[in-house]
Amino acid sequence: MMNFLILVFLAVSPVDSYNQGNSYYENGNYPAAITEYQNALISAPSSYIYYNLGNAYFKNGQIGQAIINYRRARFLDPRDPDINNNLVFARNYRIDKVLANPGPIISLIDRLLHYVSSTEAFWLCLVSFGSLSLLFSFFILNRRRGFLYASSIPGLLFLILLLSLITWQNEKRSSPAVVTAPEVSALSGPGEEFKQILLLHDGTEVLIKEQRNDYLLVQTPGGAGGWISRLTLKMVY
Repeated sequence: MMNFLILVFLAVSPVDSYNQGNSYYENGNYPAAITEYQNALISAPSSYIYYNLGNAYFKNGQIGQAIINYRRARFLDPRDPDINNNLVFARNYRIDKVLANPGPIISLIDRLLHYVSSTEAFWLCLVSFGSLSLLFSFFILNRRRGFLYASSIPGLLFLILLLSLITWQNEKRSSPAVVTAPEVSALSGPGEEFKQILLLHDGTEVLIKEQRNDYLLVQTPGGAGGWISRLTLKMVY
């Protein structure tokens, strides 16, 4: 009986926290909404909770935290237009602007490789590879070119899905992070005694390249970088 009650509590608690978060959000109490959404995420991570948490952070003036949660929501549901639009919207509010934008071809390839989530890419890879193997086996056994031609479709899908999966995994392994402090000095070395070489602001997206004690060597999309305190940023994944 006790185990059953525990399971019921775990099943209901995230929903209660999520609904309470929505109530606080509608009433303009964004800090309380943030707390409730975070509670809901502890046992039930989902794209829509990350999305709402991003909205609450944005309304609370925390652009970096908003971008982090929009990116987490996008990782789980990359085709959701609201998630993608709000991510772009939040990025436009940053003080530090990205000067170098990818061209149309690069943007098209990026959208294609991020069309399905990492989980979807994994399972669809298995399905497409199974279909490819089956059709190619039929060709070997029957020597009918129709099976060979038909196998090109799942073969192409498998290649695209595999590239999508690799892209998502490489993105996670690159250690992306977002500055969450209002303003932080990027230094020439891992310590306050080093000189400032760059000034970063809330919402700036970086890649973590190295860690020494409490300092992280980060790189911005434009290639610039420096050492900042690990307390001034937060990992995306």
